[in-house]
Amino acid sequence: MPPDWIARYPGPDHFWAHVVVLALDRPLTDVYWLNVNDPGFPFLVLAEHTNLMPPADYGGRHLVYLGNYLPAEHPLLRQTDEETLSEPAGGLSRLRPDFDPAWVTQSWVFKAPDAQPIVTTDYLDRLPPTRRPYRACTWPIWPMSTPRIADKTTACASASAWPSDLLAGSLRGDVR
Repeated sequence: MPPDWIARYPGPDHFWAHVVVLALDRPLTDVYWLNVNDPGFPFLVLAEHTNLMPPADYGGRHLVYLGNYLPAEHPLLRQTDEETLSEPAGGLSRLRPDFDPAWVTQSWVFKAPDAQPIVTTDYLDRLPPTRRPYRACTWPIWPMSTPRIADKTTACASASAWPSDLLAGSLRGDVR
C-alpha cells in the first residue's frame, strides 16, 4: 500500500486474544455459551462445545473454550502456559464449586495479537474505504460481533466489486 494511504487509514488499535481450551473427562456445565462480565475472572467467555455437538465428535472429550480479549501489556499475556493454566481453575471453581483440576485431560493455550478492534469515537474515520484498494478484514464490521459472518459478508462485497471495476477500466491504482 502507498505510505500516504496507510497514514490516512491507520486502522483501529486492537486487543489480543487470549484463549485456553480444556479437554475434560466430564461435562462442566449444561450451557453452550456463558458470558462472564466479572473482572475477577481470568476469562470473559466460557463456551462448552460439547453442549452443542456430542462429545463423540471430539474423541469422547468434553471441550471447554475460555476466551478473553486483553490489552498487549496485560499480565496474562506474559505468563507461561503453565502459569496460565493454573488461572482458569480459580474461575471454574467459582462457577462450579466442585470443579476438580484432575478432570482436565488435555489443555491448550493460544495468544494472538490484533484479534479485537478497539472502537473509539474516531473509529470509522480510521477505516479504509470499502472499495479500491480491495480489502476484506474485520475492521469495518463494527458493531457486528460475529467476525466470521462479517468476514464473509465483507469479502463477498469486495469480491463482487472487483469484476465491475475491472470491466469499467477503473483499476489503475487510485485509492479513493
